[in-house]
Amino acid sequence: MGTLTRATKNITRRKTRALLVIIALSLALTILTSIPPSITANQQATQKTINNIQAGMQQQTAMINMVATQIECSQPIKFRTDAGPYHNETTFEKPLMNITDYSNLTLIANVDAVIPIMQQPQSDTEKQYLYDIVGIPTDNTVLSSYPSILPANITKGRNLQPGDVGVVILQERAAKLFGVGVGDRVEILGQSFQVVGIQGLDAYNKTAAYMSLGEAQSITNSTGKVYEFKIFVNNVENVGTVENEIKKAYPDLEVITAKSLIDAAQQTQQLVEQQINQAQTTFNQVQSTALMEMGVVVVADCVIVLFIMLYTVRERTKEIGTLKAMGASNSTILGQFLLEGTMLSLIAGAVGITVGSVVATSLASLLLPRLNLFGADLVMTEDGHMISEPIAVTMTPEMVLLGLGVAVLLGALGTLYPAWRAARIRPAEAMRYE
Repeated sequence: MGTLTRATKNITRRKTRALLVIIALSLALTILTSIPPSITANQQATQKTINNIQAGMQQQTAMINMVATQIECSQPIKFRTDAGPYHNETTFEKPLMNITDYSNLTLIANVDAVIPIMQQPQSDTEKQYLYDIVGIPTDNTVLSSYPSILPANITKGRNLQPGDVGVVILQERAAKLFGVGVGDRVEILGQSFQVVGIQGLDAYNKTAAYMSLGEAQSITNSTGKVYEFKIFVNNVENVGTVENEIKKAYPDLEVITAKSLIDAAQQTQQLVEQQINQAQTTFNQVQSTALMEMGVVVVADCVIVLFIMLYTVRERTKEIGTLKAMGASNSTILGQFLLEGTMLSLIAGAVGITVGSVVATSLASLLLPRLNLFGADLVMTEDGHMISEPIAVTMTPEMVLLGLGVAVLLGALGTLYPAWRAARIRPAEAMRYE
């Protein structure tokens, strides 16, 4: 009878013991084979979280920086106390500026762009309604590089586009004033425009009509003049320096910067760095815990096989003596017990991997630290609530083969000493064993 046949019969003859060994080993191997893909899943979740944070940070920083690096320059408001038919009314106005008088703004260091903006208040004498005419450069370079100068919150139609002529964006109150909608034509100060977009409420709550700068200057008889300059600085850190240079070169100008947004940009950067560091720390914790658990499982697996096989050797001492009396060599006995332990571990490995592929996700959430970092394991339900879900763990074919290999290796290692002891038993001593 061959070694393989005897090993197989010995396993099937002791079904209860073999079943207990397989259950114990399969539980250990379920954990052992679930942890590596769990680490991979956690690593992917961590990296996804970091990527999402960085992408969000880049978008937010770009938006904040676009506004935070913006400086608004205009003439101070002038008050008149002798206005009106009886010269006893107080009014105020924002003087326009000649573009040529401020051409040196473009020469200031760290200034990327100087964009002229037109804004003139107008009144509808019939309906007693005030609105602003706002002129924006519609050059392709300007709009593509500095979209923040465009009206925000377009609720219908579209925004201004490069090269637009003869079109207008109306704030919804202005649209109601003129009684028009998207696609209609409207006459403003004697010139006909097509309405291409409607603006909802924005941060400034303007009642305005937005058009190209040249057309706004033309219909208000303000060619060559602007209401303000929007100056974009190349970096947030240089805003203060540019502000001082503007005030030095043009002391008559009122200069406004978004200091609070500059602070917000810096705080956002610090917060993002903290989040990324936290994500990395969380993953390092996952790795440390996983390695520790794998070490414990490997030792436990070997110990289980070791003690079971030691008991088996002791129980089968007379059988071993009989085999040796029949001429079985030490290598044959050694091979038989090694083969039994390896076969048990292989069966347990197959069972453990099968179970692990089903429960790996749940097992990972129990064994490893939760990666609960800013939504890494959070999903949004249809009603807008955030709920926690375990990170999905997938058992790859490579991991299955590796698990089987580990099972065979651990079975062989755990059986090595008992098999060596079995091979060393002398036939005469074995036959006297009770």
